[in-house]
Amino acid sequence: MTVADFDLFLDDDADAFGAAELTKKTLIDTQERMGMMLDLMPMGLLIHTAQGIIFANQEACRLLQITQDRAIGHHFLDFVEPDDVGPVGRQFSDSFADGQAMQDREANILRTDGSVVHIKLISSGLPWQGTPVIQVLLQDVTELKRTEQTLRRLSITDELTGAFNRRHAFYEAAVHIDSDEGIPLSAVLLDIDHFKKINDVYGHVAGDHALASIARVANETVMTAAGSEAAMFARIGGEEFLLLLPGMALRDAATVAERLRRAIEAKEIVSPAGRFRCTGSMGVAQFAAADGTLDGLLLRCDVALYEAKGSGRNCVRVN
Repeated sequence: MTVADFDLFLDDDADAFGAAELTKKTLIDTQERMGMMLDLMPMGLLIHTAQGIIFANQEACRLLQITQDRAIGHHFLDFVEPDDVGPVGRQFSDSFADGQAMQDREANILRTDGSVVHIKLISSGLPWQGTPVIQVLLQDVTELKRTEQTLRRLSITDELTGAFNRRHAFYEAAVHIDSDEGIPLSAVLLDIDHFKKINDVYGHVAGDHALASIARVANETVMTAAGSEAAMFARIGGEEFLLLLPGMALRDAATVAERLRRAIEAKEIVSPAGRFRCTGSMGVAQFAAADGTLDGLLLRCDVALYEAKGSGRNCVRVN
């Protein structure tokens, strides 16, 4: 090899090193640009192995209340509320097992400040060589969920009293009656005694205060006495209420009704027009096959209610 050939070899080698260095810088620049792009995403993004997080963008870190460097190595399940750990864990397992399928669910994450964020969680596999990897998208749907809950509450409750409305109570009762579980269902019809007189003497605003107070009394006393979250108190007419007691037989339902009657009698209504008390008459019945539908059950409650009114009011009667 001549000196000229050696110089040419050195020049070629230098060019190769230069090209390699340029490629390396390009790759680093591309990686940095990709990281910036991922950080600008409006959704949280995690790149996750079976062992833990290997990448978290800024939005994911904001949702989890953790810095990007500290997120690495954590498992997403570390941030999930206990009740959701099982379902989310199964979703991750499915994503690792079937990378082509997209899995999604909603879950609650518990942040370091004690606040809870409701998220939509979407996971799917990535075409990654070697160690299986999934991408996890996190979308904060807390406000959306609150809005949905508010709209649902408005659709099933009575605006004045906060009790359930007629439509919802009748729907829930029909569902219970149509089920084949064989669980007893008792109902109590409550009518406020001489309600027109209350409106005439104290005014309609005072009457509204009375209705709202009775609903609060029911929530404070009946639900405790019933001992069941399935118990439902609803306003189904002007001054008429319905108490549904799933899982409760007639005798126990009558006991609950009597407790409610006493609580209403003892409650002092405070209104802009003054203070007063009111009473209620109640009719109780337990659903029987001969009733056929809720209407049949309520008809027997109504018969018992009129018997209570005919007996001087402020009492409970059973049919």
